[in-house]
Amino acid sequence: MKRKFWPVNYLLLILLLCLVAAVLSACGQTTLEEALPTRPASSTEPAAATGPTATARPTAVVRPTALTGYVPNPNMGWQEGAGNPLRFPQTVGYDRIDWDVLNPAEGSYNWLPIETLRQKAQATGDAFSFRVRPSRPPPWGEGHTMPAWVVEQGAIIVRGTRSTEPLYASCLYLDTHGRFVEAMRQKYDGDPELAFLDVGSYGYFGDWYSDQYDARPETLDWHARRWIADMYLGGQATRPCMDAYGRVVEVTYHYPGFQQTQLVMPYTPGYEDSLDYVFSQRPDVGIRHDALGSEAHHQLFRDRGREYIEQTWPREPIVFEFSSDAFTADALASARAFAQEMHASYVHETLGGRGNQALLEAVLEVVGYRLALQEIRYTTPVRPGETLSFEMDWVNSGSAPPYQTYPLVLWLTDAAGQPLYESEYQVDIQTWLPGPPTHLNGDMPLPAELPTGPLYLRLAFVDPATRQPALNLAMDGRDQQGRYLIGAVEVLP
Repeated sequence: MKRKFWPVNYLLLILLLCLVAAVLSACGQTTLEEALPTRPASSTEPAAATGPTATARPTAVVRPTALTGYVPNPNMGWQEGAGNPLRFPQTVGYDRIDWDVLNPAEGSYNWLPIETLRQKAQATGDAFSFRVRPSRPPPWGEGHTMPAWVVEQGAIIVRGTRSTEPLYASCLYLDTHGRFVEAMRQKYDGDPELAFLDVGSYGYFGDWYSDQYDARPETLDWHARRWIADMYLGGQATRPCMDAYGRVVEVTYHYPGFQQTQLVMPYTPGYEDSLDYVFSQRPDVGIRHDALGSEAHHQLFRDRGREYIEQTWPREPIVFEFSSDAFTADALASARAFAQEMHASYVHETLGGRGNQALLEAVLEVVGYRLALQEIRYTTPVRPGETLSFEMDWVNSGSAPPYQTYPLVLWLTDAAGQPLYESEYQVDIQTWLPGPPTHLNGDMPLPAELPTGPLYLRLAFVDPATRQPALNLAMDGRDQQGRYLIGAVEVLP
């Protein structure tokens, strides 16, 4: 029988493997991770620190103190009644102006009352707004406000329960007033200082309440109200009207309408037909109601107007005017709750100086938007050329969003507030509805020549045109330039 012999090289290999096994047994086994090559840290994972502090980059956490009371801001808040002393800061002045004052002769326009309103607003850095009245009942006026030249041409005057008014379905009224509104559009549409314009020209005070109101489809008043709305909204149609001889005739019109200026439609619960038409033509129109503080009106508004408010307030402003007798403590408490419930952006004063100041301020505290930085986390210390990262939680504790947007600017300044570096971020605060906080995060790349030592982080929402701080935040830390001091940033060599 033949024996099988292993080659010498195989024997040597077996002896070598046994020797390796013995060494491993003596030294302990190697894990899989220890056997794999080391992986470099990715950009999304913090690299392990090699110094004595083996942690991620330090982060400062700041929670500014929230303010109480009224915080005025552009396009919201208090509107003083005409001729009254200013009880609270306002950012948008308001007045109602009679048609005959603005259009004293055919083809002639007197814009001085509007320009005076503008100048008064400019004196305090405000914008302005207004409405045109076709009728002003006693004791505030003497009835219709049609210019004398329109009356001389045969305008029809109607006496209602409160005073005289134009016959709104009159062809003469619709033609002459339409020409006036078009001239006003050419003068003021897109004016940067005109915050909003009421859709006026129908009803007592131009508030779309009239004894002539007839919601039945295809009546003369039904057509007249749509015709008047189209003067402001823009539109074309052929509609019936009454001529000077009492005949019903068909007239075709075309109006460009206000396409750049915010429009606001007066609304009285129970008179929904006009508002329905306005929204069917233009969903970008706000709503105005003139009985804040009257619990009876509040309930009627809840029953008849809530659906209009719900479809409007996230995008367009809601404007309220106090009921003239809403100056008691109970009425102001009711006004506060209702303004918040209906997402008011403005309240117009008609109280003649009455009403407790603190209770009025409590109403204003829930009107419009109210932005505050709830918490910010940012990296410090940093070095020149590195990136300062931040995370922010913002809250809107008001009743409505801002209806304009403003860029957010972060500055690094010296101790005196002198800016050394800034960075701008496009933030759509128009989407910041009241409710849960809005989270922002971003990076601020730092220049290589940034000085070392302690610097200070400040922020503000700025005017897109002037780049100056534009908003008052509902938190402490505001400096003389309108920026908000957040905290120190240590810049290492």
